[in-house]
Amino acid sequence: MKRFNAFMERYFVPVAGKISEQRHLKAIRDGIIAAMPLLIIGSVFLIISDPPIGSWSDFMEPYAEKLTIPVNATFEILGLVAVFGIAYSLARSYDIDGLSAGVLSLAAFMVVTPLTDEGDIPLALMGAEGLFIAIVISTFTVEVYRFFETKNIVIKMPSTVPPSVWRAFTALLPGFFIILIVWGIDVFLDVYFNLSLHEIIGVILREPLQLMGGSLWGALVAVLLIHLLWSFGIHGISVVASVLAPVWYSLTEANVAAQKAGKELPYIVGQPLMAIWFAVGGSGMALALAILFVWRARSKHLKNLGRMSIWSSVFNISEPVIFGTPIVLNPILFIPFIIVPLVVTVITYVSMATGLVGKPFVIVPWTTPPPFSGALTTGDWRGGVLMLFNLAVSVLIYYPFFRIYDRKLQQDEKAGEEAKETKGNEGN
Repeated sequence: MKRFNAFMERYFVPVAGKISEQRHLKAIRDGIIAAMPLLIIGSVFLIISDPPIGSWSDFMEPYAEKLTIPVNATFEILGLVAVFGIAYSLARSYDIDGLSAGVLSLAAFMVVTPLTDEGDIPLALMGAEGLFIAIVISTFTVEVYRFFETKNIVIKMPSTVPPSVWRAFTALLPGFFIILIVWGIDVFLDVYFNLSLHEIIGVILREPLQLMGGSLWGALVAVLLIHLLWSFGIHGISVVASVLAPVWYSLTEANVAAQKAGKELPYIVGQPLMAIWFAVGGSGMALALAILFVWRARSKHLKNLGRMSIWSSVFNISEPVIFGTPIVLNPILFIPFIIVPLVVTVITYVSMATGLVGKPFVIVPWTTPPPFSGALTTGDWRGGVLMLFNLAVSVLIYYPFFRIYDRKLQQDEKAGEEAKETKGNEGN
């Protein structure tokens, strides 16, 4: 174990730390997270318009078409929000004007978006289907904008001109070049290959990533990396989601579209599964540990920690358990902390793949407590039951490791008390 820890600290942790701080990945994460409130609002309307209860569903059927308007208005603009948000965040990291970069990125995105035969903007490409082209366009826009500013190829204005005016003129030359380039690429692809940039990016990025990220093995690799990083004190979900969040959101929107159309949901893996299901109580199914601390701990440290942290764990906040126990670099709890979420992911995936529980398609706030989050994300009351079952399995797997660690702390506490008594007697 010591050799493994040394290897991880020397080779794995530094690389993961650099990835978590990489400005482009951080910008992608922040830009997509900006759409989270919209997606949660849309999910609420989706549940109301297509509820899991049969009698309620029949009652709501006459109003379903109107109720799906907010669903389309939130889910179907994920790409638009992302292209602006990513460009804004990346530009700010370079200390250049985020607003101008966001506007230019949005314009470039619209330039490369093919219109329908009727000349309308295709709503599907404004949502998660356009998420990958949004990442490419926003990154390209900001890097070109930065090049022009760095080389001072901008229109200068007198110092007396208001900032809002000179910022607009500063963006003029790089903006013209950006629009010209993406327009030229779009025309070239259309004329010579009858393709759009959306289709090219879809073939190169979206489809392979969805194929990999939407599988059980892809989910297990992501879960493993998340908890390996946490075990060394790095916020695992932030690092992994920086790379895979676009995949998870696009898979989720495909499920939303299928749900609205009354079709079978195509995917199990998606944002709800990766944000909620293997993280009941937070990463590592931390609620299971908090329950053990309150219920079975004999050491003062774990008993007090359990009483203080169980309430935050109910709302899926795991930091008090992870750092208070601590789990970070803990050779006893390190193993179950990684094994438990992997087992839960397999149980959940198999249950959904076999039809025992509905597939997830609703995005809820990550602080939604279990088992409500399980029922809400799937629109199936059995989802709540499965979540409780997963929690029980997690408690059973953690228990033997917890007992070993609890006894060790008891012995340490007893030795500390005896040492204090001995020191006190010597003082008298």
